[in-house]
Parts: sequence; C-alpha cells; structure tokens
Amino acid sequence: MTTTIFYVMLAIYVLVGAGISRLVKSSKDFYVMGEKGTTLLIVGTLSATYLSAVTLLGISGVSYSEGPLVIAALGSFGAWIGTLIAVIYIGRKMKALGCQTMPDFFEKRFKNKTVSTIAVIIMIVGLLGYGVIQLIGAGFVLSEITGISFSIMIVLFTLALLVFCALGGMYGVIITDTLMFFTMLAIAVIIAPIIIGKAGFEEMKALSDTIPFYWSIEGANQRPLGWTISQFLVWILFFSCTPALVSRVFPAKNDFVVLKAAVIGVFFAPFMQVIVFIAAGGMQVLQPGIENTDRVMVVGFLEHVPDILGGLGLAGLMASIMSTASTLFVLVGFALARDLYENLRTKPVTEKQSLRIGRWAQVVVAFVVCAIAISRPSAIYWISIYAGAIFGVGWLPTVIAGLEWKRMNSKAAIASMLSGVTVFILVKELATREIITLPVHIDALMIACASATLILIIVAFLTKPTEHERTYFLEMKNTSSSASTIKSILEEENGIAKLKKEYSQTMAISIAFIAISVIIWGFFFIKLGI
Repeated sequence: MTTTIFYVMLAIYVLVGAGISRLVKSSKDFYVMGEKGTTLLIVGTLSATYLSAVTLLGISGVSYSEGPLVIAALGSFGAWIGTLIAVIYIGRKMKALGCQTMPDFFEKRFKNKTVSTIAVIIMIVGLLGYGVIQLIGAGFVLSEITGISFSIMIVLFTLALLVFCALGGMYGVIITDTLMFFTMLAIAVIIAPIIIGKAGFEEMKALSDTIPFYWSIEGANQRPLGWTISQFLVWILFFSCTPALVSRVFPAKNDFVVLKAAVIGVFFAPFMQVIVFIAAGGMQVLQPGIENTDRVMVVGFLEHVPDILGGLGLAGLMASIMSTASTLFVLVGFALARDLYENLRTKPVTEKQSLRIGRWAQVVVAFVVCAIAISRPSAIYWISIYAGAIFGVGWLPTVIAGLEWKRMNSKAAIASMLSGVTVFILVKELATREIITLPVHIDALMIACASATLILIIVAFLTKPTEHERTYFLEMKNTSSSASTIKSILEEENGIAKLKKEYSQTMAISIAFIAISVIIWGFFFIKLGI
C-alpha cells in the first residue's frame, strides 16, 4: 500500500507538471507564472514551502523527546512572524518594483555587479545547503520504508522535479506545490488528530508526571528560557528574508491576492506544524522509547493509523520533500540563468533565449543536486548548518536598509553582506569548538545580524550613494503595490464595485481566520492544561 501510494502520487505530480508546460509562453510565465497567481495557488505554495521534511522528521523528534512546546511555543510562532514580514513587507515591496527574483532587487537598487554577484552566491549556497540536506535525510527514511534504494529514490525525485521545474518553471512549482499542500494538510487535519485522539489528552497531560517539564517551554531537557526566546528571534530573522517565501509573492495576481494569501497561508503554516508537534508528543504515550526520534512520525504513520492513512502520511512526507526540493531547483536555476548569466552578459538576450537559458539552468541544477545527494558528502552537512541562517545575516540588513534608507549604497551593501556571513561562520565555529562560550540567550545568528547592521550603518555614513542609488530610492518610495492594484481594478468595467468586493472579502477572511485561530489554539490550551 505504501509503495503504491508513493508511485501514484509521484506519477500525478509528473503528469500535472508535464501538462503545465503548455501554459509557459514567455520568460515572464516561466519566472513568475505571468503574475496570474490566485489566492488558492499562493496559499498552497506558501504553506507547502513552509512545511518541510525537517518538520516531519527532525523537529518532530525533538517534540517527542523534549516536549512539543520547546519548538511550538516560540519557534513556530517566530517563523509565523517572519513569514508575515517576508510576505506583507519585503515580498510586496519587491513585487511592486517589478522584481521577478529576489536578486533582481539588488540589481535594480544598486546597479553594481559586485553586489549582485555576492547576493546570488549567498542565495545559491544557502538554498543548496538547506535543500539538499533535507533531500538526503528524508530520501534515506523513505527508501528504508518503501524498499526503494536510496540512489533510485533520489533519481526518481530528481526526474519528477525536473519535469515541472524545467518545463513549467514557477508555473509548475506553484501548481504542484498546491497539490502537495492538500496532501500535507491531510496529515494535520486527519492523521495527526487520530494519533492525538488515540493517545488521549489526559494521558498526554500526565506525561509531565514521569517526564518533568515535558509541557513547558523549557522542555524535558530543561533548556534555559533565554535559549527558547533566542530561537523565537532566530526564526524571525531566518524566515523574514528567505527567498523560498519572499519569491512566492511575485506570481500573485494583485495586492489583494497577496494580503488574502498572507492571512490564510500564514495561519496554515503554524497550524500544520504545531498539530504535528502535539501528535509527536502523543507518540510518547503510544510508543515510548523510540531511539531514532527522527522517525517518530513515520512510526506513527505505519503503526498507529489505518494503512491507507499511513500511506497518505508517507505521501505527505514525500510531498514535503518535493516541495522543498522544487523550491531549491527553481530558485537556484533562476539565480544561475537570470541573475548571474543574463545580468553579467554584455549583450541582452531575446525572449526565446531567456526561456531556453532558464530551462537549461534547471537541468544543470538537477544534475548537480542529484550527484550531491547520492554521494552524501560530509561537507554538505557542514554547509547546511549555516544555510538556514545565511539569508538573515547576509541579506536582511541590506534589504531593509535598501528599502528604507536613502543613504544606503553599494559599498555598505557589500560590507554588510560579507561581514554578516563571515562573523556568523566565525562565531559559530568558535562556539562549536568550545573556544568561546555564548550566553544561553544569545545565538550566533543574532551576533552576526547585529554586526552586519552596525557595519552597514558605519560604511553608509562614511560613503555616499551614487546618482542612480539616490534616484532609484525616490522612485521606489513613489511605487506602491496597493496603488497599482487599485488603479488596475478601477480601469475595469464596474471597477468600483469590484474594488469594494475585494476589500470586503479581504476583511471577512481576516476576521474569520482570527476567530478560527482563537478557537483552535484555545481548544488545545484547555485540553492540555497549558
């Protein structure tokens, strides 16, 4: 049953991805799906991107052994705030400026090839490290469960992803992401609640009698409160500027779609995570003593729910892998093709050439990722340690200053990006090797981000922006995503009526999901006695 469901879901994604390729007629279709993304599609891709294999494997294992609140209480909701910033603040502003990729912003803002190249390298290293390590770990677990060899599993994933990434570009990724979202949602609304119900709320509450601090934000390992709070801040910094989330705004049809998707998608993101973490806590009742805690939810799928639902759960795990990997494929491919090759070329490319280059870049990325994943080198594990943080220290100060500060210039951007990444690696390595000891409430990411910000301010005051940087800043301040949306709707027939309808829908959705959030989280707080 498990293997059958795996192959059926893989085939569905491939067939859908192949069919989507017919919709791609131009480079704009390939990179931002022609800005035709509806609320459903943007919600689907945002939520699917947020819920990675790490959630269903590693972090669920932490929830099983230490208690769900260690990560859920502040980690997930830090990521929730970070996602709001990524979508509503950074993503909307970049979309209004006509960015089709995040490195587009660096190119438009500074018109400096050094800045653009550093930004692209940070993006490629960050996404490769973050994405490939998930592919390796989750592929290993699934190969063990399905009986398909690890190498064949990775090749199957790569070929499937190549179909809708190389042929469909952002069209293929967003539509298949939305299909995957419904598979992953089944874990949160059907499978995880079955595990929770089978464990029983009273029995789960009683875990604190045998495992002290299990239902506290310090966790069973009694982590200092400062550490938990630092994780809250770290997740905000990481998610605020990660291209996997920010880039999901660019294909949206208009600003109303972005706002509605932010409300709905940002609700589903922590909802799917926290329910899974609580279910992982329930597994401590149903099957204590699991040694390899990374497999706790897989054990739950295979042994504690009906076979069909177990197969669906593993299909959801597969979807979380493919969703993350498709983001890796398409964004790294975009970086190579559009942000590096086309921008560094002296001659402009035609529309047809741009589309062809974009597709071949996906093939190159597929080959490299497949080779890295199959070889499983130890170096990629080292890179992955820094991958999740690299955007927070390398990009975030530069992006915010670039959006808001008129003195911001290319020299400050270069100094900030290089210093942020360098300080983070240096502090992290010194702390890991126990050469220095960091306070429990201070993370290397926070130190690096503060250093990058300080150096940015100093260099910006010591230097002056170019004529282009001054002019573009003023142009940027006069550009608004909401204004362009209102203007385009008013130009349509019955424009005022349509505009009122969009406002009413957005407000109704916001109020409804606030009410839903209060009910759901209130229910779990009461039942678990938190």
